[in-house]
Amino acid sequence: MQQVAIHTPQNVEIGFVTADVGKRIFARIIDLILAFFLGLGLLFIYGRYVEPHFYFADSWSQTALEQLFLLPAYTYDLWFEVLTNGKSPGKMLKKLRVMRLDGHPYSWENALARWLFVIIDWFPTMGITGFIAISSTKNAQRLGDLAAGTVVVSISKEIGIEQTILLELKQGYVPKYAQVVRLSDNDMRIIKDSFELALSGGNKQTIKKLRNKIEEVTEIKDPETDDNTFIYSVMKDFNYFTNK
Repeated sequence: MQQVAIHTPQNVEIGFVTADVGKRIFARIIDLILAFFLGLGLLFIYGRYVEPHFYFADSWSQTALEQLFLLPAYTYDLWFEVLTNGKSPGKMLKKLRVMRLDGHPYSWENALARWLFVIIDWFPTMGITGFIAISSTKNAQRLGDLAAGTVVVSISKEIGIEQTILLELKQGYVPKYAQVVRLSDNDMRIIKDSFELALSGGNKQTIKKLRNKIEEVTEIKDPETDDNTFIYSVMKDFNYFTNK
């Protein structure tokens, strides 16, 4: 299995295992099947409820409208990966995720680049081009990944840190670290992203470095609390003080 280093915005390197070709092909087949059935459903709706209203339109207009109606199926990969932060149903099933090599959050620009290159990677050669690229590149990247600066990695479990940050705190919650107000919103975004990456990769060393950085900025001292609990508390306390 190949290893890839993801560099977080804090210049911390986190190691991940790249997704093997077999899992990626399986995930791709699942997504193609789902996109196909999505297209069938859209065609049914179009034919039942939309087409009768354009019965007298010329054939070119009808074809254009039909293709426009099928756009969600054509862009299945694009909008799914944007909405789920680099995952599609097929990738979720095989526990895969698209990530940026620079450690920043996966964006619609990355998804768009990967989606556009699907035309080259998969369709003309039935996936042979993508297979060759994945097998021969250093980080197992297809052409779309090279263009987007992304890599597909294997993640054994999903952490869901965003739920920790955004979840409404229980009534009567008592914060522990008032010094978290020294952190900015951008600081907290970096902490959240870095912590999620480190937890997903089981990288305790990175979590320790992240804690040290938080302590340095906030001047919090709590040697009796373990690293994970400390960072969770910092995120919850930040939520408490910034959403009062």
